[in-house]
Amino acid sequence: MIRMGLIGLGNIGQLHADYLQAGEVEGCELLAVADRSEALLEPFSDLDTYTDAYALIESADIDAVLVAAPSFLHRPLGEAALERGLHLLMEKPLATHKADGQRMLDACGPEQVFGLMMNLRANPVFRRVKAIMDAGEIGEIQRINWVMTDWFRPEVYFQTSEWRATWRGEGGGVLMNQCPHNIDIMYWLCGMPARVRAYCNFGKYHDIEVEDEVTAYWEYPNGATGSLIASTGEASGLNRLEIAGDKGFIVLQKGKLTVTRYSESTVKFNTATDEMFGMPEARTEEFARGEDVDANPHPIITQNFVRGITEGEKLIAPAKDGLKFLDLAGAMLYSTWNNAMVELPLDAEAVEEQLRDRISRSKPRKVLKKAAKVDMSKSFSR
Repeated sequence: MIRMGLIGLGNIGQLHADYLQAGEVEGCELLAVADRSEALLEPFSDLDTYTDAYALIESADIDAVLVAAPSFLHRPLGEAALERGLHLLMEKPLATHKADGQRMLDACGPEQVFGLMMNLRANPVFRRVKAIMDAGEIGEIQRINWVMTDWFRPEVYFQTSEWRATWRGEGGGVLMNQCPHNIDIMYWLCGMPARVRAYCNFGKYHDIEVEDEVTAYWEYPNGATGSLIASTGEASGLNRLEIAGDKGFIVLQKGKLTVTRYSESTVKFNTATDEMFGMPEARTEEFARGEDVDANPHPIITQNFVRGITEGEKLIAPAKDGLKFLDLAGAMLYSTWNNAMVELPLDAEAVEEQLRDRISRSKPRKVLKKAAKVDMSKSFSR
């Protein structure tokens, strides 16, 4: 039985606590929780409770810890847990920038399991897409595009905590809070681009210092291109993923997956046909939205993490993959800051230096005393 500690009882932390206490993760028991708020700790009187997260790490009789604290605490808390020899499951993002993410990975011992809560990888729709692509059913990737403008957030959302939507607290805005799962899926499915050019708008729709709208262009090693459009300023918005290959085409929108397969590669057909408007035959398959699409994927990642400890099971989302997200998110910010195309892998130290400069010039903002309760089972962000 893996004895688990949980740090952070905000919206996402409460979700983790609920399924852990409900016994949804076999071979795991929640023994200790930590949060600065004594009021949030009151419902956990039957567990070991701490108002100091570091005291939990040092004193609690646990094997592993799940960190669901604000982003700026991920690196210091993660390092402390790893240095004590605990297994670690980190909420997204791994850290606020790549250099800090690497510092945590450097602190992880060979016998420690270090996972990341990239729970969208456990979503059945994306697992189906992954299987289709891994089987080569749509051929070599030519283009990927994701428009994710359904992250609308009103001004009050950013006023509920002092760390949210700040350089100091999150290292960014829509890229670092709302979009980590989407960006993770993009490279999980299609690999890492070689170059990135991005245009981030900072505080365009909200009174914040970080980006709330992003338009980015990616180039892949094989010549394929990608684009990402994200916003927290468009009401309703759109969430549409397109992946074009030389043998097929994938579209995912509102949970509905459509896969089109060609009779032959467009690359070969292009040079072989004598028809001026010729086109390969296409067959389209629609996958119905299953009841399990809206199921909570967080316990799946945690179960996998526990089995990684007890059985050596391969992690669905190892922490090292979190560096790839930080590479991409950091590159998009760095590209905007410097008005330039950015080569990957990213110069982590250069990004850290420019981020520190923005933190030094950051100004405090008004914070509300209370925030509305959020149903985290219907959201991938905090």
